[in-house]
Amino acid sequence: MALAALDPHALAHDARVDALIAWQRVASWVQANTYRVLAAMDSDPPRGILSGSHDKQWVREDVACALQVSPLVAAAKLGEATELAQRLPDTLTSLQDGAIDGFRARAIVEATNHLDARTAAAVQARVLPRAAEQTLGELRQSLKRAVLSLAPDAQEQIRLREVDDRKVRIRTTGVGTSELWALLPDEGAASLMAAVTALARRVEPGDGRTSDQRQADALVQFGLDALARKPSARLPTEQRVRPALQVTVSLSTLLGLDDQPGELDGVGPISAALARRIAHDPTGTWRRLITDRRGQLVDYGRTTYRPPADLADHVISRDRTCRFPHCTRAARRCDLDHRIRWSAGGTTTEANLHALCPRHHRAKDEAGWRIRPTGHGHVG
Repeated sequence: MALAALDPHALAHDARVDALIAWQRVASWVQANTYRVLAAMDSDPPRGILSGSHDKQWVREDVACALQVSPLVAAAKLGEATELAQRLPDTLTSLQDGAIDGFRARAIVEATNHLDARTAAAVQARVLPRAAEQTLGELRQSLKRAVLSLAPDAQEQIRLREVDDRKVRIRTTGVGTSELWALLPDEGAASLMAAVTALARRVEPGDGRTSDQRQADALVQFGLDALARKPSARLPTEQRVRPALQVTVSLSTLLGLDDQPGELDGVGPISAALARRIAHDPTGTWRRLITDRRGQLVDYGRTTYRPPADLADHVISRDRTCRFPHCTRAARRCDLDHRIRWSAGGTTTEANLHALCPRHHRAKDEAGWRIRPTGHGHVG
């Protein structure tokens, strides 16, 4: 293979990038053909087993020995291969063509294996065209959103079972630390994390703790305050707004006219039923952000340099994360940057503002990156 003959050290930087892409395509091609062999093995009739049994354990054991994995891992690989070959052939083809890698193919399988064949194919058709340009995390969000749209009842049943299984566990490491693990409803986990993250960003002079350390200490402080019956310290503001959960839901869904998925800040897509329940919470602690049918908020125009609170709310709600490709830092923790600089005649308007984390804000100002609006609040 000519690709194997290339010496990376002898290549220019751009050529190394091209070689990296080419080798990734080769890896995907190998993965796809491995799946095809596994699917063929899984489709063989049972052999050498007791009469009346339908267990294919011997095929599983063959795969386990051949690939040097456990029987459970072998069974999972056989299941993935059969799902791709029989129910998700377009995903398998994309993998073989090198458009996606094995991680993305597996994510599509995991998101659809509880659906009937027709719905699984519909989810595949919705997410596959953009899968190649998305990170694995972005693809998982797209898959969740597609399943919520196409099979809301099935997804809601799964959610309810998971909520019923909510729990908190502690496990000691044996070296003076312990792990605290919790399975929580999306809205509960998001509210707890919002408070912990906000408290952790309060840094006193001389504080040498890392962000992770401050978050861990903030969580412990919540427990200490509860035991002492003391209210937790006042939370600092973000973009001049007190930290709070943000639920974005279309007006038509809020009124019960359709079941478009909502969006819970810090969690991602949620079911329409859950979005409606959160939005109608009578305690008034939830911010309600209503969109039109295209998911766009009402526009706000301003002429001052610093965005007023309502305009800042709008941009944060629209962008949700830093606008740099694949950066997932929450918009509320980013700078609200003028696309065209204020000093160069830029205006403080929705069209000219976007969220950039400090690093990517500097990349735009200092490293020559440019942001180009593509319409409906999107950028390229």
